[in-house]
Amino acid sequence: MIAIYARQSIDKKDSISIETQIEACKRCCDGEYRVYFDKGWSGKNLDRPQFQQLLKDIKSGEISKLIVYKLDRISRSLNDFSNLMEVFKKYSVEFASTVETFDTSTAIGRAMLGIIMVFAELERENILLRVKDNYYARGEKGLYLGGVPVFGFDKIPTKLDGIKTSVLVPNSNMTTVEYIFSAYRESGCSLGDIVRTLNEQGVPSPAGTLWDSSKLSRLLRSPVYVCADMEVYRYFKEKGARISNPAEDFTGEHGCFLYGKREANERKYTDVHDHVLSIGIHEGVIPSELWLDIQHKLDGNTQLKKGKSGTYSWLTGLLKCGRCGYAMRVMSGSFFYCSGKANHHICEGIAGKPEIAAAEQAVYSELQKKFAEIRELHPTGKPQASPKANKLKMQLETLNTQIDNLVDKIAETTAAIGKVLEEKLERLIAERESVQQELDKLGGDKPRQSYETVIPLLEEFPEMPTEVKRQIAGQFISKVLMWEDRLEIQWKF
Repeated sequence: MIAIYARQSIDKKDSISIETQIEACKRCCDGEYRVYFDKGWSGKNLDRPQFQQLLKDIKSGEISKLIVYKLDRISRSLNDFSNLMEVFKKYSVEFASTVETFDTSTAIGRAMLGIIMVFAELERENILLRVKDNYYARGEKGLYLGGVPVFGFDKIPTKLDGIKTSVLVPNSNMTTVEYIFSAYRESGCSLGDIVRTLNEQGVPSPAGTLWDSSKLSRLLRSPVYVCADMEVYRYFKEKGARISNPAEDFTGEHGCFLYGKREANERKYTDVHDHVLSIGIHEGVIPSELWLDIQHKLDGNTQLKKGKSGTYSWLTGLLKCGRCGYAMRVMSGSFFYCSGKANHHICEGIAGKPEIAAAEQAVYSELQKKFAEIRELHPTGKPQASPKANKLKMQLETLNTQIDNLVDKIAETTAAIGKVLEEKLERLIAERESVQQELDKLGGDKPRQSYETVIPLLEEFPEMPTEVKRQIAGQFISKVLMWEDRLEIQWKF
């Protein structure tokens, strides 16, 4: 019995139909034949229902010859095809292709078959590469990359620069999204609290199932919702993401797309290093200060899960020796010691035994003063977003980039040219200082905190667990330097 096999992965205008393949194979038959075909199946592997049936019939001795329209209808994998040829040889099955004419009964025919398969696999790899390149090119233009729309959005077909794409438009589920963001920002509210509320109220998750903390965390992490401004730009830049748009595109109007390769067991937004962030063409929904507050809270949760370092003091990790800069460690649960002296023998250390309780009280008093200043600056509890401040931050980012590039060029040029570049560098630095001073006057470089939430937290500070105290302090304090007679706090703003 002669077997005819045909396959078509997708039905499109320029593809060869199943019927056309079968008719071409019939013309090569000189006896009784049986037709096998798989429609809608890729040639990347052999896991196709009709092809598996064909293999069973070959192994049962029913088939003496196999005819296909073209070699890649069988497989695009050289390894798979090589294994198939061993099966054909074992069961004395001849093989023929109507397009690539060859005879597998001869040595030359078998060699030609191997060469053809090498090029078939190369073409498949090139197709995958083109698809990948096109995917990233679309992403860098801010185009929607396909798939099911993000929860809270519908996708509406549109054209951008002649390219067919979709734009995200908020739907009725966006009310749920806004509730999730505002609720999680509240003091003491956990992911579990929101999960219980949503499930009790019968609000379906994006997949139509019950909510859980993982689904909620992914939603809160997604930059698709944020009104992306310079603070969002800085956040992702510090995280190591590759940003495809220039800083001036971060105007606070549009949301973002984040994409890149990740391991199967890795959460989508946990590690964004080497991922690409692009401004989308859709409008953002969640204000940047709220979105960033949520990210800092989620980042804090991640840090707390890493262990219970600093069990005895919330200053662990923040407190440094004023002489050598090395960390002050806890001794006997009540005192600090200089690790530069004890572990590295490079410092005289701090005389006596600095008490943990005294150091914590001193820093807590300074935190209260700092929060009093914040209250006075922002009596409503929220810092007001300033378009002028965002514009100044864009200028600052551009100047920083120009200065970095100029420094690199100076190192590569001759002395004469370097002198000219150094003069230009001085002008850029002066301009940067001027922009920074103007930004400072606006209070534009203050941390984007939800003060109406954080201030009450400080009032509850003494009763909080050590880990939570350290998390709150770390949002405002860069480090605390200790000497015998004083502490010096270096603030993050």
